[in-house]
Amino acid sequence: MDSLVPLLLKIRGLFTLWLLLLLSPAILASYSIGVGRADSTGPTAEIVFMGYAKMDQKGNGLHLRTFSRAFIIDDGEERFVFVSVDSAMIGNDIRQEVLRKLQIQFGNMYTERNVMISSTHTHSSPGGFMLDVLFDLTTFGFVRESFDAIVNGITKSIERAHDAVVPGRIHIIHGQVLDANINRSPQAYRNNPKSERDKYEYDVDKILTQMQFIGADDKPLGVVNWFAVHPTSMNNTNRLVSSDNMGYASILFEKMMNNNTVIGKGQFVAAFASTNLGDVSPNTRGPKCEFSGKNCSDQYTCPGIKEKCFASGPGKNMFESTSIIAHKIYQEAADFMAAQVQALRQKGRN
Repeated sequence: MDSLVPLLLKIRGLFTLWLLLLLSPAILASYSIGVGRADSTGPTAEIVFMGYAKMDQKGNGLHLRTFSRAFIIDDGEERFVFVSVDSAMIGNDIRQEVLRKLQIQFGNMYTERNVMISSTHTHSSPGGFMLDVLFDLTTFGFVRESFDAIVNGITKSIERAHDAVVPGRIHIIHGQVLDANINRSPQAYRNNPKSERDKYEYDVDKILTQMQFIGADDKPLGVVNWFAVHPTSMNNTNRLVSSDNMGYASILFEKMMNNNTVIGKGQFVAAFASTNLGDVSPNTRGPKCEFSGKNCSDQYTCPGIKEKCFASGPGKNMFESTSIIAHKIYQEAADFMAAQVQALRQKGRN
């Protein structure tokens, strides 16, 4: 029971923070805010990817580097750290090793009580870091290089956020992104009561929620946003390490705000974080039969001999699909920031 106390305290703190943020579209109170980013790319060759559980899906190159992005929020009474890292998932051993490294530098400033680490859930990053038989089985066991890359990236991003803390404020904006996600199990969804389904316009969440961090000098510091979609535009035939659609959207946003600097450089940090993406796919063409191109049956089967049913799209290949989905989500997020910057400029002229 004692081991549950830190977790319950953290949940209470997170609930309080989110309740405060959701109740107001613009938080005018002053905070101390820090943002940081660090490379977390693991081995790009000969390591099985984590996500599709396909033992022959080993890396043989690089598509997009992966990063850890950290955000520190301090209201003068409590400090909270949120990290979004381009990875399939985060295990307890990763978190404990990060906290151990932070304790060496910062004492009890960053602990289980106030550090939250989230993965984007890309299926195209190196595996072998979970220290759990079920998850590491398909990667042929533990891979120290994968583990260290993620731990060191997360730790360094928090260190950089800590060193970059400045006075600032937070703004929350909501918008809608269409044609960027579909329900991959619509038949199952329709088993919900009609009274439940009638509450929603779509069978998946189309809302993008963005938290914008603005310095006291009106300089944009960073953003975190949440939009429900699997980072699986890169399919299970992919052999290149990639942060997929959400990682690409982060890169697009950061390049825009950092004046097209080299990827991974610049002070502005943008995280497109994981949210309610469970049965939400980026493959907007839906399930098709491999040879005929016709729609699959309701049981996701095809009539041809050994004809597979699989989802794809919206591009002609997985690289184009990754770019299309990333640009759709990025564009909505960028429009939010552009409106914020315009409002700050207008304020400065008045």
